[in-house]
Amino acid sequence: MKPVMLIFGGAQGLGRELAAKFAKNHQVIILDINEKILETVASKLDCSYQFCDVTDFNSVKLAIEKIFDKYRHLDCVINSAGLFIDGKIESNDPALIKKVFEVNSIGPMYICKTIVPILKKQKSGTIININSTASLHPKAMNSVYHASKWALNGFTQSLQLELSDFGIKVVSIYPGVMNTKFTKGTNTDISKSMDPSEVVKSIEFVLSLDKDIFIPELVIKHL
Repeated sequence: MKPVMLIFGGAQGLGRELAAKFAKNHQVIILDINEKILETVASKLDCSYQFCDVTDFNSVKLAIEKIFDKYRHLDCVINSAGLFIDGKIESNDPALIKKVFEVNSIGPMYICKTIVPILKKQKSGTIININSTASLHPKAMNSVYHASKWALNGFTQSLQLELSDFGIKVVSIYPGVMNTKFTKGTNTDISKSMDPSEVVKSIEFVLSLDKDIFIPELVIKHL
């Protein structure tokens, strides 16, 4: 049986690139909030899909339960859903501030809360949180986005300590700016952005390691 891989935010951007890479040798299930795009991408990549709103715990719980009921095992979960915001704090829309934290910080917590009991029973599994170099260095005009990623950083590092005794790997990936639609329409300089395929190759290497070896943190950026 192929390893079962869940990719949240799998219909677009880096998530879609990951699905395209792993669909051949894994049972990939992409999860996203846009059902129309989900169905189109899943058909194109020959993988499965499941609607999921990562900001809604019940939606997360139901999606994961449906997948586990079908496959009875989870090998890798990649949290790739993300939302970007920039600009001066006084100009940021309060509703968007809240949404950014719900997607970038709380969403991965909801997902991990649901999958960790499954992985503990298996005594195996890998959780990959797609973070950002934004969680490592402060930057003016990006305070909200950076704060949401700093929260994810703290959560991931704490979870590594919490789950290592259960044979569960928790990996934090810190990509620099990627050439996707993620920052389209913002003030982000993409002149030195990476192709997301470079990040995919790095994650492929992380997953190739022996079951007792893992890379807890990996920074990837343009030279």
